[in-house]
Amino acid sequence: MRASDLVVKCLEAEGLDRIFGIPGEENIAFMDSLVDSDVQFILTRHEQSAAFIAGTLARLTRRPQACLSTLGPGATNLTTGIATSLLSYTPLIALTGQAGADRTNPPQKQVLDIQRLFGPVTKASIGLHTPNRIPIQIRRAFDLAMEERPGPVHLELPEDVMKMPAEGEPHPRCVTEMSRPDSRSMAQIAEMMMESQRPLIIAGNGVMRAGAVRQLRDLCRRWNIPVIHTWFATGMVPYDNPCSLNTTGVRASDNARAAYQMADLIMLIGFDVIEFQPQYWNIGDKKELLYIGESPAGHAEGLEPDVQVIGPLRHVLQSLTDQAHIRPLWSEEIRNSIHQMIETPVQDVDGVKPQNAVRILRKVLSKNDIVVSDVGAHLLWLAKYYPVQVENGLVLDNGLISMGIGIPGAIAAKLAYPDRNVVAVCGDGGFMMTMAELATAKENNVPFVVLIFDDQGYGLIKLKMEKACGRSSSCTFNNPDFVKLAEAFGAEGYRVEDGKHLEKILRDCLRRNVLAVIDLRIDYSENKYLLK
Repeated sequence: MRASDLVVKCLEAEGLDRIFGIPGEENIAFMDSLVDSDVQFILTRHEQSAAFIAGTLARLTRRPQACLSTLGPGATNLTTGIATSLLSYTPLIALTGQAGADRTNPPQKQVLDIQRLFGPVTKASIGLHTPNRIPIQIRRAFDLAMEERPGPVHLELPEDVMKMPAEGEPHPRCVTEMSRPDSRSMAQIAEMMMESQRPLIIAGNGVMRAGAVRQLRDLCRRWNIPVIHTWFATGMVPYDNPCSLNTTGVRASDNARAAYQMADLIMLIGFDVIEFQPQYWNIGDKKELLYIGESPAGHAEGLEPDVQVIGPLRHVLQSLTDQAHIRPLWSEEIRNSIHQMIETPVQDVDGVKPQNAVRILRKVLSKNDIVVSDVGAHLLWLAKYYPVQVENGLVLDNGLISMGIGIPGAIAAKLAYPDRNVVAVCGDGGFMMTMAELATAKENNVPFVVLIFDDQGYGLIKLKMEKACGRSSSCTFNNPDFVKLAEAFGAEGYRVEDGKHLEKILRDCLRRNVLAVIDLRIDYSENKYLLK
């Protein structure tokens, strides 16, 4: 058995069923070992997209996924996607080839110190340099990737080592249980909740990671406490639930600003500070802060919990639910104003206004369908106006926030949920960055719809330049014919100028379950209201 065979054997034992990426000369042995395994290799058109797909799939499935590149330029292309997983707290295994020892000292062409390169964007960078230590090193990598808070781990596969003979079996998993908070801590939390007149929950991605969505819903229902979701945690309490204030909006113009101001107790549950900066929600009258999570809150100005409880979220939330103290729901007026804002149409004049495009999306899609957002002004409109009815019904990134994640993210969503409709909403800029992955989707029979908000520019950057400097530069560009471009990839392509046409085309594409691109002329004249 070669070392590469042992690596694959260990990956199989970890439950890995797919690897996304682009092979190279330095991982030939590993690729050959994959041929005889149950692990599917999905060839992408760019390594960055491979990391985006694997990272989004890990986020949706809550288990490690993997991407692969060769050494040098292949590895550097992975870094943006790996950094996205780092700041999104998703368990990613990044595999890279590396030159053998005879080529690394002194360095030769294409050879970089990949372990040092990946150090700042991973939880750990591990070189598999000794064949018989491979099982325990891979076990450690998966443990680290899943350990709270989750993140990416790099495994370097040197070309010469992968060809060496190896012996061994996958290292067994060690199941550990998190200690539960003592009864005194639980009683203190319950007392804070009972004494509060206007408690408010900000629910974060940690709730999903812990598999505690049902317990969160039960807690809200039994205590009658309103809940706001961060961008990483959409839809855990459905939009039509009386306790739901939907998703956090945008800074000072946040959908639920009044709730933040009025609350006398803010309960941060499964909250990561990167999800929503305290200066946007710790406002108004002085309030108590309660943090409940499976890892410490961390440090940030405005994030100084009066009480912090660390423990298994499912247990903690269930325990609090069992101590429920019925109270009137104090947030109905705020909720009604949010619903009115979301559900009231505006008049289209020159193209389709983004609010109306988002409303059409919600009208056409069922509650279980998935919208994946790329990065741009459209992301802000989706966060503000899209009612989310199911966990991860709207997939947003608020960590690295890299453009180009929309199409790879849609591939991941469709692989995770093949029976659901998936729509990727992209700006024209983000679409152009990873449009080549339409070929990956077509090749692997992964159908979804890409909806391009086409304004021929980087609209949000232009807006911020004009706000800061009174003028803008280098933010506009000319686009190719997106209809012909889609057709060249084997997808269907459509150009849409109005809302009625958008609804008709979108319904038809989803009904037929095809890969399609809809180029929508968007009217971004109201972007200025986003940053007020």
